[in-house]
Amino acid sequence: MSKNDAQLIVTIGFRAKPGKADELERQLRNRVPISRTEAGILDYRLYKSKTDEHVFFLFSRYASEKSFDIHLYQPYSLSMLAEFENLLDGPPKVETYVSILG
Repeated sequence: MSKNDAQLIVTIGFRAKPGKADELERQLRNRVPISRTEAGILDYRLYKSKTDEHVFFLFSRYASEKSFDIHLYQPYSLSMLAEFENLLDGPPKVETYVSILG
């Protein structure tokens, strides 16, 4: 299996501006069902911190790096950061992972 054929895990951490947590949560919740319908997305989940209501975590698993690239260029993905600009307290923290033992 080549590197590009391996599953890809992507995590994104979001921090809402003060007073914007409910709106950010609503916006994130609206995007999850849309993304779950894409071919190549194996898992797509949204979490909220137990200790800080302003912190959210998106976990996604893709069949391949190509699947992730396709997701990134969907209109709703491309518009996300611009639409969230007034809700976020800083840029999202994005991490990508590949399996080394699974």
